Amino acid sequence: MHWRSLGICLLGLAILSAACGGAKDKVANEAVPGRDKELYEEAMTKLRKGRYDESRLMLNVVISSYPDSEYLPLAKLAIADSFYREGGSTALEQAIGGYKDFAQYFPTHPLNCQVKLKIAHAYMRQMNAFNRDASKARQAEFQLQATLQTCRNSPIQDEVAENLKQVQQVLGLHELDIARFYFNNRQAYKSAEGRLTDIVKNYPYFTYRDEALYLLGVSRIEQEQPEEAATAFSDLVRNIPNSEFTPKAKEYLEKLGKPIPEPVNNDAAPERPGMMGRVGLILGRNDLTISKDGVLISSDGDEKEEAVQTRQRPEDAAGPASAVRARVVNPNTPQDAGETGTNGSAPAAKTESTGEVKKDEKKDEKKNNKKKKKGFLGGILR
Repeated sequence: MHWRSLGICLLGLAILSAACGGAKDKVANEAVPGRDKELYEEAMTKLRKGRYDESRLMLNVVISSYPDSEYLPLAKLAIADSFYREGGSTALEQAIGGYKDFAQYFPTHPLNCQVKLKIAHAYMRQMNAFNRDASKARQAEFQLQATLQTCRNSPIQDEVAENLKQVQQVLGLHELDIARFYFNNRQAYKSAEGRLTDIVKNYPYFTYRDEALYLLGVSRIEQEQPEEAATAFSDLVRNIPNSEFTPKAKEYLEKLGKPIPEPVNNDAAPERPGMMGRVGLILGRNDLTISKDGVLISSDGDEKEEAVQTRQRPEDAAGPASAVRARVVNPNTPQDAGETGTNGSAPAAKTESTGEVKKDEKKDEKKNNKKKKKGFLGGILR
């Protein structure tokens, strides 16, 4: 009897302790009004000091615990900034994903154009030398062209256009390097023509455009296409009259019996890098002017003026997407492809527990099985 009473007492104490602990945890996890602003400002202080992991943890608390907070857009943007400033291929890819999510969920945010440019900069920071893989350069070019289209009245338009010229210079060198190989090593003039045509068509500011036009004309001569060759030679003589390839182009035009066009300008010959410059290009020094600043935080840790204004009036920048329910996703956990709507909106919050969903699914399966059996018998009787 004594042992039975003792056991009952211990069981009661265990139940009471569990109840108190649950109540304590519930209070600790409750969102405190006004705490989102404090968490955001503290996280930004850590971000300015380069304590990226600590900053991201606090920003994720703002996103997950305060889904209606006016600081939600800034918190999401600050996380992307932290990856961009941290650098390295893995972190830069994380930054690209974060910036793209921000641009999708907050398309009317006043910092949206800077975000789109920062996506391009993240690609540019991963670009290789011109004679290596050009996939990052192509992604940067695509992003810059899209930014030019959507941010025509933005003050950053000139910067975007300059970055686009720099990226296309690297892409032009990549294509010209392949064209030279086909032309000189393989005498594969058709393959060389395809690459050279792309250069002339797509890269108007390429500093080796004169060489591309000359090689294009010769490639067409070798394929017995005199009319097309004359077009390339005439373009070279007319638009780049002081090029080292212009005299040879004139000779070809004379042999083809074509008139030599008058030049439309007297611009100096395109500049070519010296020996050290060529070595630098091979080593991947692409002369890109890439800002290491984030959208909100500069590279030296100072908060930008636009970011200060947005932080002081976050309600003006939240836009119609401020009610997006953001959630923190474990990167190791696969996401349900059906959770995000086709319009990019966040999924609706689930009010049922996992156990209740499973029970309902089992009930639905039983009902469906009964209906199938009835349908089968009904078909036989008919």
